[in-house]
Order: sequence, then structure tokens, then C-alpha cells
Amino acid sequence: MPDENFPLLVFQPVSGPNQEWASVYVHGAELADAAVLERLFEKFGLAEAISGLACLLPAGVVERLDGARLPARLVVQEAGSPPPTATLPASTAHSGPQHTLLLKLLAQITHDAETRDIEATLKHDPQLSVQLLRLVNSVAFSPSTRINSFAHAITLLGRRQLQRWLQLLLYASQTSGGAANPLMAAAALRASLMEGLCKATGGDRTTQDEAFMVGMFSLLEVLFAQPLASIIAPLRLAEEISTALLQHTGKLGILLTLAEAAGGGPEMVAPALKQARISNEIWCKAQIGALHWTTQIGREQ
Repeated sequence: MPDENFPLLVFQPVSGPNQEWASVYVHGAELADAAVLERLFEKFGLAEAISGLACLLPAGVVERLDGARLPARLVVQEAGSPPPTATLPASTAHSGPQHTLLLKLLAQITHDAETRDIEATLKHDPQLSVQLLRLVNSVAFSPSTRINSFAHAITLLGRRQLQRWLQLLLYASQTSGGAANPLMAAAALRASLMEGLCKATGGDRTTQDEAFMVGMFSLLEVLFAQPLASIIAPLRLAEEISTALLQHTGKLGILLTLAEAAGGGPEMVAPALKQARISNEIWCKAQIGALHWTTQIGREQ
């Protein structure tokens, strides 16, 4: 059972000069006692979630922690002042042939198209086809497995994982300087957070997938610089998904409102949590899980 006295914590990734995450700031840590904070790193998995990143804590918090009880791999630093309210990075991506192809593939998968039709669409872009084969080879299959067709690769990967990979690829286009689009991490974090919150509140696997999709697609308007309604129209999404994205209604819409509030700190999160009927502890655990997944994905790109 969640602890009713658990403090409201909001984890905000902070980007470095190259637009990649350099640290994670913990809003609300000044209101938590040392025992709760130390529990975050091991029992809740925060140390693993931010592996390689600095954990920034408000002034005066670091002194209250017992360094001997913290994971040795963890880098804890005191932040001189809180970071500014998080803002979404401006997109440097442009709608092009591959984006159009990705949206077509997503529409096919959403509507359970035949594998041969998905394979035919993939063949229109050699680069995308190569990326698919690399992905399949990176997954834990037997080294002796030999892929004999794109249809075989799709079958090995599975449609659920293929769908998520395609969603991420929408944001993974490269900037002119060769750096990854910073919107990708923001979209992945939001999608994973919504999925985790949905699971924690009793959503089945299908609803969790829908929550993930809503979070991922919620930044397409920023990516394409076009109205979201016109971008998702060709996908013919389920009503629950489209109304969540366009109207922020229904269970998925409430979760989207909560995920968006995370950028504004505890003051914005508190009322959104109340509306969603989610405890501070469940919220904390979902954020940590999302941070972990997003950092893993970022290192695999």
C-alpha cells in the first residue's frame, strides 16, 4: 500500500551543452527526510535509472544524506539554485519522405495490416530496412538465427515492439550538426511515464500500449510544426487515443495532463495527481521507471 505521507517529488532531466541529458534535478527533495531519499536510490531504483547522470538536489539536502549508505556509482551534487521550469526543446526535424513512410507503417500496424503489406512499405526505404535488421539483431535472439526476409524480421521482433520502435523513429531524425533530436528523449520519457502510471492504476496491457502511444504522439505537433489533428488523421486512431490527444479527456487524457504537468514542478503536478487519483509514491516510482527506460533507449540509438 502506498505511503500516504510520501512527499511529492518531481524529477526533471537537465540537458547539457550538447542537448543530451547531463543530470536530473529532484524537485521537492527538501521536504523529504533522509531515510526516504536514501530509499529512492536503492529500493526504488533511482541510482540505476540515472546511471551516468548527476543527481541534483536542492541546497542543504546533500548534507542530510549518509554517503556511506548511497550506491558508490551514484553522483550526488547540490544545485546552487533550482533549474528553470522545463520547456520542450525546439524541433530541428522537418517532415520528409521517411516521416511520411513511418506514419504509413504506423497506420498499417495500428489496423493490423498483413505482414506482406508492411514488408512492401518497408522496402520503399533502404535505410529504414537496414535499421530494422539492426534492431532485430540487437534483440536477444539466438546468434544462430538467420533472417531470410523482412517478413521474418517483423515476425521475430513482434508487432508491439515494432510499433514502439517506429514511434521513436519519428523523433530520431538527425539534426544538421549530427546530434540526435532532443525531442526524442522528451517524447520517450512522457510515453514511458504514461504507460507506467496506467499499469500502476490497473490498466490492462492494451490500455498501457494506448497510454504509451498517447504520450509519444503528444509531441508530434512540435516535431512537425503542424496541427496535431491533421498529423494523426491518416492514422485513424481509436477514439480513446484521439480524444486524449486532442481534448485531454477520458482516463488517457487525464494521464496526459499529468505527464505534461511534470515540466512545471510540484505546484502543477499536485492538482493533476489529485484529478488522476494517483498517490505521490506511485507517481515517484513511475517517474523512476520512465527515466530508466528512456536513458536505456537513448544509449541504444
